[in-house]
Amino acid sequence: MTGEMKTQSSSMTPAETEPAAEGGPIPAAAGFRAWSAGPAARARAACTPPRLLLVLITAAAACVYAWSLNSDGLEAYYAAGVRSMSGNWHDFLYDAFDPKGTITLDKLPGAFWVQALSVRVFGYSVWAMVLPQVVESTLTVLVLYRAVRRTAGTGAALVAAAVLAASPVTIASTRGNLSEPLYLLCLVLAADAVLRGIVKRRRRSAYAAAFWIAVGFQAKMTEAWLVLPALMPAVVAGTVAGTAWWRAVLRATAVALVAVALSLTWVCAFALTPASARPVADGSTHNSIFQQVFSYNGDTRFGGGVQFGLRPLAPPTPQALRNAALVVDPTHGRDLYPPATVSRPGWDRLFVGSLAPDCAWFLPCAAAGAVVLLRIRRRAGRGDPARAAALLWTAWLLLYGAAFSDAGAIHDYYLATLVPAIAALTGLGLSALWSAARRGRRQAVLLLPLLVAAQGAWGGYLLLAAHQGRPLAGAAAASGLAAAAGLAVVQRGAFRERAAADPGRSAAAAAVGRTRPGGGWRLGVLAVAAMALAAGFTGPMAAGNWLMQRAGGPFDTPFAPMGSIAHLSAAARVAQAPAQAVGYGPTVIGATTPAIWSLITGEATAMRRALAPSHTEILVFASSMASNYVMGGLTEIQPVGGYSGGVPYPTVAQVKALVRDGRISFAILPTSQTLVGNDPRVRAVEALCSPGLTARNEIIYNCAQWGA
Repeated sequence: MTGEMKTQSSSMTPAETEPAAEGGPIPAAAGFRAWSAGPAARARAACTPPRLLLVLITAAAACVYAWSLNSDGLEAYYAAGVRSMSGNWHDFLYDAFDPKGTITLDKLPGAFWVQALSVRVFGYSVWAMVLPQVVESTLTVLVLYRAVRRTAGTGAALVAAAVLAASPVTIASTRGNLSEPLYLLCLVLAADAVLRGIVKRRRRSAYAAAFWIAVGFQAKMTEAWLVLPALMPAVVAGTVAGTAWWRAVLRATAVALVAVALSLTWVCAFALTPASARPVADGSTHNSIFQQVFSYNGDTRFGGGVQFGLRPLAPPTPQALRNAALVVDPTHGRDLYPPATVSRPGWDRLFVGSLAPDCAWFLPCAAAGAVVLLRIRRRAGRGDPARAAALLWTAWLLLYGAAFSDAGAIHDYYLATLVPAIAALTGLGLSALWSAARRGRRQAVLLLPLLVAAQGAWGGYLLLAAHQGRPLAGAAAASGLAAAAGLAVVQRGAFRERAAADPGRSAAAAAVGRTRPGGGWRLGVLAVAAMALAAGFTGPMAAGNWLMQRAGGPFDTPFAPMGSIAHLSAAARVAQAPAQAVGYGPTVIGATTPAIWSLITGEATAMRRALAPSHTEILVFASSMASNYVMGGLTEIQPVGGYSGGVPYPTVAQVKALVRDGRISFAILPTSQTLVGNDPRVRAVEALCSPGLTARNEIIYNCAQWGA
């Protein structure tokens, strides 16, 4: 494919490249006349087909994201922290898990700040915690549209927005209370800022990107920094031609350093606060927020396998080790955990097998788009926006794809980070091929139908591999073949019509001209577009429908044999029963129905009534075990050991003092069947208090005799 296949001139501004209704730029005088003609005329001028399509895509995305908003699955641990943070500003500022502010969540507070503010405004409910994620994901669709439109026009931007909106992992990650939607919004805003700076020749826009990366860091920590190696080459490639290369590199380095410095603002402020004036940092063995960010949520999480996190303070019992091995065994773990968690690292981990239904539906178009864009812009010099955009989105996809492929254990919602790059490359690549084919470039004329057919075949393969039945898979593949055949016919007919309009020119020369096809061929183009949409979106729409029907959330992969966490398959229920008995399995509340919410609230209310006469507290080992009590509104609680139980706070001596001073009436401890059941603080309470009710992996101890 030659270097002549260019979609736009790199010297044109966005205002010049945006087509009007008749195919050219909108004159300023015409715009003034439309504005001065009255509200009705302005409304008609604003309601162009591209804008209406964008509104339709955005509205459809928002509806899907907000489907059953009041019964989405919540991560109980984060929902408890949000309740505490919404209670007072000290807990809000310092990311506290419990109402007393003794220990933090094991993540930075960025996304939970937004949820806590929503709870302060609307009250504590499921929908108040999920609503911010719906808004963030909807905004991400609009921002990606704007970012792609800057360098490739409206058509490419609409395709990118549709792909992002329909991707199953985007839908799933929105339907919960995790930080992924805010993080993705910040990354796409950073990419848009870089492209804006390149197109408009504004250096300060790159520093706006640094700001958005810093905000994303507050949501996902070091994972947000992984986008820097993708943005910085785009900054260098987009520097105006004639600028010394070392100046461009120096500028990109300065932007990266600013992003890192801004990212660490809250972390440094937390570390500089005296330990007595703030909560203990969860995810750390020595009250260090830096260990939480860079070790617990960094190298340990990506290399620790399924059982990542802090090590227990005492060696587990042999039975606990056997139980842990049983859970991660392929014959049991694959029925208990989502596919992402138990998948093995490998180069093909994300794009075949059980993980592909999350994010890989448009992989053929994205891969072809990256190759085509880099090919046709290879001779463009520095300062070319299209070339910079191709480098940015391709590097984004490769960097995050490599990181997730090599990680020891990942969650399903991590894969949402790949979707903006896949969507952008799909839109950019198809737009470039379509533009080149209209100009008669033979390679594009051949490649475009082949790509459409390959996309349909790929969707059919994924559906068939997911056991979704031959009719659905066949529909996707057949739509791709029909669209490819129709595209070839439409292109051939359009070329003949152009040649007939000017007999003195050859067919190839006429095809390069700007004469548009007649009305008959426009209907053919619409039919081909409909079949192409069916080929590309049959799989994602089926996967999204699967998620909505089964109340799937961030931890769920479409078509997974285990079902969803809210609606487990029969095999998953059998596998989960012994796992829950020994303290393993997800801490997620499935479909948070009013009945479940009432159960949580009722349990916390009963415990509060039991504690009220003595003005004492309940001691709960591990914040994950204490989550339901905090969610229910219980404030008389003393968590021990952080999320996993491995944090050495409070110490053994402090636990003994709490019990002996009569400040603890009940203690909820893990059994010896769990990895943390041999903790010295557990043994200390067992020696001081009387065992009572045993429920699953918990034992309730009565310590009231010390307060008598």
